[in-house]
Amino acid sequence: MIWITGDLHGGDSAYHISSARFKPAKRGDICFCCGDLGGVWWHDYHTNEKHRKNEDSFLEQKLRQRVLWLAVDGNHENFARLFGGEFPIVELFEGKAYKIREHVYYLKRGEIFQIEGKRFLAFGGSSSHDRFGTKVKSLAWGGGFDYAPPRKEGIDWWPEEIPTAEDFETACRNLDRVGWKVDYVISHTCPKSQRKHFLQGSSRVPDPVEDMLEAIYQRLDFKMWHFGHFHVEKEVGKFQCHWERVRRL
Repeated sequence: MIWITGDLHGGDSAYHISSARFKPAKRGDICFCCGDLGGVWWHDYHTNEKHRKNEDSFLEQKLRQRVLWLAVDGNHENFARLFGGEFPIVELFEGKAYKIREHVYYLKRGEIFQIEGKRFLAFGGSSSHDRFGTKVKSLAWGGGFDYAPPRKEGIDWWPEEIPTAEDFETACRNLDRVGWKVDYVISHTCPKSQRKHFLQGSSRVPDPVEDMLEAIYQRLDFKMWHFGHFHVEKEVGKFQCHWERVRRL
């Protein structure tokens, strides 16, 4: 069985995948995360015991090992580590992925995967609208807002969050191979034309990744497009934004 959920932020917004709340999950099930998994995060993972234990706890306990976790990258990942050779690139479901643990993988941008008879296009990445500091919805039980200070390059922000022209070309080349037809798209943000349905009244700056996804959307034959990033649970037409639930695909 295949499941899907939104941003987990290294466990900070992952209460809904606990064993108590994600009860139906059985050994061998697959769960997609639509970016901001946060599974590779701490820049000092190899030198700071506290941070290493924190990251390992999320990857090896909160992400229960009976489930195979497949994530696209979001904008809150440590790209220096993720893309820097620390993790091997392996063949997985006829596509390429970064192997983080035996049960945790990041799907490479632009790759197509064949899973349970369905075809998936993965295209992660997005722009950090909070890079320069912003007011954000609190993750605390009481709700409200918190102020997030500006992010620091190499500590909690990396320019590789934006896909390259090569990433886009990889996606187009792979889509050419399958006639621009897939069952599902898994991304972190959505095509530019769709953001208005999920960000009414938002002052977020334009995201260049949404332009790339728009170019793909205009040519693509697909059944459903799944993404996260906006921290809302909402479905409009063939687009579904995921946040604090685990849904059956």
